[in-house]
Amino acid sequence: MEQFRLSGNESESLQVRSCQAIRLSADRDEAFTADIVAEEPLEIVVNGSRVATLMRLPGDERELAVGFCFTEGLVADFGSILLVAHCGTAPLSSPTGSAPLESRNRVHVTASPGAVRSRSDWSRLIRAGCGGIDPEEVLQGDWQPVASSLQVGRNVLLALNRSLLEQPRIYRRTGGVHAAALYDAQGSLLVVREDIGRHNAVDKVIGYALLRSIPLADKLILTTGRASHEMVTKAARAGVPILASVSAPTSLAVELGQRLNLTLVGYVRGPYATVYTHPWRVAGVTPG
Repeated sequence: MEQFRLSGNESESLQVRSCQAIRLSADRDEAFTADIVAEEPLEIVVNGSRVATLMRLPGDERELAVGFCFTEGLVADFGSILLVAHCGTAPLSSPTGSAPLESRNRVHVTASPGAVRSRSDWSRLIRAGCGGIDPEEVLQGDWQPVASSLQVGRNVLLALNRSLLEQPRIYRRTGGVHAAALYDAQGSLLVVREDIGRHNAVDKVIGYALLRSIPLADKLILTTGRASHEMVTKAARAGVPILASVSAPTSLAVELGQRLNLTLVGYVRGPYATVYTHPWRVAGVTPG
C-alpha cells in the first residue's frame, strides 16, 4: 500500500499529503485517510554559498528566502539583493536513471558582495532560534529601534484574530502549521502565509512586502506562534512597529520590544488583547 500520496487541489498539492491512520476512542477504532502537512527542507544559497537550510512548508520560496536573508541581517538591506531565483521542479530525490533537475528545495540569491555577512557569522546566524546564544548578547545586538510613529485604534487590534482565523487553508485541513498576516493601520488584511515554522511564516509575509515594494512602517504583523525574541528582531529589522500574537510573549521578547521601540501585543483572542510594550501606539490607551 502506498503510504503517502499528494492530495488536494493544484495550489495545495505540494503542501498537504495524505496517509492512512487509525482514530482511537474508548470503545472503537476507526481507519481513515488523514491529511497531514508537508515538510521539506529549503536550501538558501547566497552568491554561490549555502547559508541556511530551513525546514518549511513548500510554497512561497522566494518570499521566504528574501525575508530570512533580510530579517536575520544576512544582507545589509533589501536593496543589496540583486536577484532571487527559484525555478526547480525536482522533489527531494529524482527517480534512478532520470536526468538531473534543479531541486525545488533550493533558492539562489544574488547579492552585492560587500553587503553580505561574512562566512564566520553564518553558523551563529542559523542557530539563533535554537538557544545557541547568550541572552545578554541578544539584548546588546546591533538592532536599530523602530522609527515609526504609527498609532492604531484598539478595535483594530481586537479584530485581528477573527480576520486571521477566516483565512488559513492548510491549518483548517491539517492543524499542523502556523500563520502570519500583514495588516494596514485600518486592520485590512494584505497577505497571510502559512508554514510549519512560525519564524518562516513571518519571513514569508515580510519577504512578500519587500518583493512588492510595500512599505512596512505603517503595518502590523499578527502571528499564531509564540512571540519570542526572534520574532521581535525580525519585525524590528523590517521596521514593523506593531507585532501581535494570539499566544504569549517571552521575557526576552518583552525586553527587546521595549528597547527597540516596538509595540508587542499578546493573547489577541476575541474581545481581549494584552499590550506589553509601548502602549502609546494603541490610540486611547492610558498606561496604568
